[in-house]
Amino acid sequence: MPKKVVIVGGGVGGSFVANKLAYKLSSEVRKGEVEITVIEPAQVLHYQPGYLYVPFMELPSDVMFRSPKKVLSPLVKLVEKPAAKIDLKAKKVQTADGAEYPYDYLVVASGAVARTDAIPGFNKTWYTLWTYEGAKALRERLRSFTRGTLVFSVTSTPYKCPVAPYEFLFMFDDYLMSTGLKKDVKLIFTTVAPHLHAQPNVNKFLEEQMKMRGIEYRTKFEVKEIKEGEVVGPETIKADLVVAVSKHTPADVVVNSGLVDQSGWLPVDKSTLQIQGGSGVEYAIGDTTNLAVPKAGSVAHFQSEVVASRIHEEIALGHADTVYRGRVICFIMTGFEEATQVSWNYENPALYPPPSSKFFARLKDLTNYSIWGVMRCGL
Repeated sequence: MPKKVVIVGGGVGGSFVANKLAYKLSSEVRKGEVEITVIEPAQVLHYQPGYLYVPFMELPSDVMFRSPKKVLSPLVKLVEKPAAKIDLKAKKVQTADGAEYPYDYLVVASGAVARTDAIPGFNKTWYTLWTYEGAKALRERLRSFTRGTLVFSVTSTPYKCPVAPYEFLFMFDDYLMSTGLKKDVKLIFTTVAPHLHAQPNVNKFLEEQMKMRGIEYRTKFEVKEIKEGEVVGPETIKADLVVAVSKHTPADVVVNSGLVDQSGWLPVDKSTLQIQGGSGVEYAIGDTTNLAVPKAGSVAHFQSEVVASRIHEEIALGHADTVYRGRVICFIMTGFEEATQVSWNYENPALYPPPSSKFFARLKDLTNYSIWGVMRCGL
């Protein structure tokens, strides 16, 4: 019987793990000694970092969308059904139609979900960047927004791509400057968090950027309600347009399988990425975990190499030595044509970001336009 690797989720993390394993274990897969299966119901995968651009412009469709079949290695089996239950004791995954997929190794890469139903009035009294439909609706709204107050509220943490709110504000401020509308538009940012960013040097950078651009901000601002024309929290802020980050949770399969901890996320070992409470052959990566690292594609990418290496080592050597050291790399767009970059890990906090430049913006463009190819090659 072949060793069965089952991966729940075919997004960035899941596809990277699958393709990296297909490369590392290509001989074993071809001989029938290893079987790699990805369970992913979506017919089309979205490049979620591209949502940032949608309010202003559309990236090419072959950048924004890709079929899982075109992303995954031909050595990987694709099950186009939603996973309904993960049973760690029985070592199997059940899909919505009742089919069961036993595993010798499991990787949960099912991501996080922006719960737009957590705040009444989605796409009516408030808008968001965290769904494609929401980003498109925001673009339509921005076309008629030429004066007044825009309030951007982070209502819950953690959420996907922690710097995206600032990138949107900086890009929108860039737009206001270029169109002469800045004098007629006021920007206010609120967050439930006690700071703009958990990394002190990044926090300092963002505070300075906000002040330089005249963007007001309030921390520890718990949004109680978003109503027509106002955001209600510790104070009521009048708003002509509200953009918000709603509550995020793991995918339903993780929650319904009883795998979350008190934080509401899937607990894993910070170094091995093994699921706590499992038998040692179950892993989780990316946005679904409870790790104190950003929920971002780059993090899922780095973690995928760790998990793929550990599974390869277990199969080939009988033990695994590779560990995740908390590596994070993050671009921060400071306008349409400039960006900066920060990085850190468990041992070394982020340094103060280098000056914004077109160089970093082009590096981010390179990431945007190459990610599917990089993923397909398992790099």
